[in-house]
Amino acid sequence: MFTGLVQGVGTVVARSVMAGGQRLTIDGARQFAALRLGDSISVNGVCLTVADRAADQFCADVIPQTLSMTTLGSLAVGESVNLELALRMGDPMGGHIVQGHVDSIGEVACVDRTDGGVLVRVQLNAQAMDLVVAQGSITLQGVSLTIANRASNWFEVALIPETLARTTLASVAVGQRLNVEVDALARMIDQAVRRHSIPRTTG
Repeated sequence: MFTGLVQGVGTVVARSVMAGGQRLTIDGARQFAALRLGDSISVNGVCLTVADRAADQFCADVIPQTLSMTTLGSLAVGESVNLELALRMGDPMGGHIVQGHVDSIGEVACVDRTDGGVLVRVQLNAQAMDLVVAQGSITLQGVSLTIANRASNWFEVALIPETLARTTLASVAVGQRLNVEVDALARMIDQAVRRHSIPRTTG
């Protein structure tokens, strides 16, 4: 589990094809002294497992399903990524509950840079939009954000200077594809309501 509070920005230095998917090598592990083999780490909002570790780099294997359902499949060598270690017992619970399970890929429709902040509009498919709640929480590229506004097929988030300084969202641009994870609590409530709304047949 994560909180959506990015702890560092890494750089993709290599990607290689392997049996059952691809291996990503990311520079930026030096800032995570406690990172060990087998640990979970969020890379642009996707929960991955550390498969190898060096002084300043780590490797993670990505299966085909994850490559197809997230933006990790299109990551280029040299591209920056948001990193967050898994929450540990006793860590402060900032942000919101983030699982690292991407629900959908959104596309940036508008970027309004004013007064030191940035207002970003993201288009999303109808199924995921059903779980987007105004003033609720959402995760973009692993960053915990609050929904400022929503419509039938888009939502907006406001990026403050602190977020711009600490994450890759400072360079967000129109047409960019982003990993989106809706609020896990909203997802669970929706599933529970749908399950109990299904008429039961009696034999």
